Amino acid sequence: MTLDAESCAPAGLRRVWSDRPWLYSSPLWALILALDFLRWPWGEDILAGLFWLVGLVRARRRRPAIAWAKAQPNRRPWPLALVLCGFRGRWVARSTLVGVRRPADLGRRVVIRGEEHLMAPAPQGTILLGFHLGPPNADVALRILGHPMAWLGSARKSRAWASPAWAPFLASRENLSPPDGDAEWFWAGHLYRARRILLEGRTIFVMADSLVGRELFAVTLPGGVMTVRSGWFTLWRQTGARVVPVTTHLDGRMQVISAHPPLPVERTDQSDAGAYRSILSGLAEDYVRRFPEQCPALVFPTRTRRRPDPARNPSGVRPPREQHPSLHRPG
Repeated sequence: MTLDAESCAPAGLRRVWSDRPWLYSSPLWALILALDFLRWPWGEDILAGLFWLVGLVRARRRRPAIAWAKAQPNRRPWPLALVLCGFRGRWVARSTLVGVRRPADLGRRVVIRGEEHLMAPAPQGTILLGFHLGPPNADVALRILGHPMAWLGSARKSRAWASPAWAPFLASRENLSPPDGDAEWFWAGHLYRARRILLEGRTIFVMADSLVGRELFAVTLPGGVMTVRSGWFTLWRQTGARVVPVTTHLDGRMQVISAHPPLPVERTDQSDAGAYRSILSGLAEDYVRRFPEQCPALVFPTRTRRRPDPARNPSGVRPPREQHPSLHRPG
């Protein structure tokens, strides 16, 4: 199916402005919307350069990046720290699809490795287990290249995401996302929906190191810690679905998505998931060793908002946005 220019046109700026995710400051959101008018990759490169510059001139952004860089063997700290800051800007641009007009435009810049692991039959469904390492939207890229799945994770909003061209990727049947900022209390209901999808023999994509859920185990990495949470493990125990770890990285401007062999399926009484700790830890350690500049989520962790306490807020007025040191905010 082809889409004409009008059908690909994003929604009005007023609506998109009002949809600003709470993680993004007003100046950054305005910049994202402005850069989206440029053709890819100009906006992405500008945003990466801005975050690089912020890392250079602002000590509170530079310090954690340098600490991370010093923990990486055989790496020069300053250059690695600044490249890491720049990659965070590139991550924001790719998350919001800055300058990307059509799904096919993104699909042309994606390569899949280990595709046979995605295509194996799975009567009890498949869990694709991603990580907050490398560029975002791996599930979207896989769907563009012909691998249908549902997304269990945070909501996606931007000028590009509001256009009809991307509407199929936000359909409720394949997009189990909470309202903006509600991640801490949407999880149980969406896990139930994800369970039903798996029992239908379908596929879901979920992040192992989600921002919400009970901690399953922690992976200690050079310079940081990755917390693996229990959502995917609960789904596996309830459905017996295949679990396929997925990692992704940028090779120049190409996004490389690697599907790894499925986790062992033997059911044992392992409430602590000990059998999987070594496998997932090994994948994360290998990724950090190869691509330390593409791990900003480990250096600048994102905090979630807590649900307002009605006893402390009887008027029901929405509390102000939480301030935090995430690199979502460039200032």
